[in-house]
Amino acid sequence: MRALKLFNQSDGSLIADYASRMSEAMSRQRTEIEVRAARVEAELAIKARSEFLANMNHELRTPLNAIMGFATMLRDGEQYDLSTDQHTAYAEYILQSADLLLGHINTILEVAALESGSVELSDDEVDLCDVLDGAVERVQVRADAAEVSIERRDAGGEIVGWGDHERTGQAVDHLLQAAINSSAEKGRILVRASVDEHGCAEIAVRDDGEGMSPEEVKQALEAFAEPHRGLDRSFSGPGVGYAVAKTFIEMQGGSFHIKSRKGHGTLVRIALPLPEAKTATTSDADDASRAEKSSLERADDAA
Repeated sequence: MRALKLFNQSDGSLIADYASRMSEAMSRQRTEIEVRAARVEAELAIKARSEFLANMNHELRTPLNAIMGFATMLRDGEQYDLSTDQHTAYAEYILQSADLLLGHINTILEVAALESGSVELSDDEVDLCDVLDGAVERVQVRADAAEVSIERRDAGGEIVGWGDHERTGQAVDHLLQAAINSSAEKGRILVRASVDEHGCAEIAVRDDGEGMSPEEVKQALEAFAEPHRGLDRSFSGPGVGYAVAKTFIEMQGGSFHIKSRKGHGTLVRIALPLPEAKTATTSDADDASRAEKSSLERADDAA
């Protein structure tokens, strides 16, 4: 009978050497995979930026061409025999186009700042009613041009959160602009500032536009994605607005929630933490506000 062969020191060294070689090979393979993944990610990012810039090229040229065209007609008014009403209408078109152009330029600058990590935030009390007032006033020209109404569904007063007033205002600007772009003519946008069920100050924006599918919502929250709209080259969708708004709010420790369905519009809620001094002393009015669903939330449930 053959005796069992025991592993000796030499055998153990061979096994250890084999294991070491396998470990090195696996490490090299893992490194190669990570390098390939990083390369693919970089290529996708470059492609996305190229698509974003191509879209913005169209977005910038359209209002600029309108400004130049109507300004030329006003300058040469005698040649075109323009009436007083036409002068007023063309001047209004120029203002609307300038407002749109400024919005696009601000978006590009905001995206560039986010990409470079150079966004600075203050840390202070933010009155969301005041933020909403300013945002509605800034987009009113665009809403009037699109024949879309903006309705407040809160009682005003003071709804105070903790964060950066300017960046919160920019986030709400993007939400309102996206809602206007998504709304049909004679559409309606409902907005409110309130305290949510968690005791945080929030702003809600609901439109009655065409809404988005889950995939389009996902794309809209990516900074350089644009929901596909077939041959429609108007780029009237949310663009990068939702992504920029979400980033600004989450940088302040806030929350961003979006609910949308095709044919049922979109509801976006952004919330900031309450000021530290007020966290433990929520008023009875706030408790009642949290207990009762708002008209915006009921409308969303019905959808």
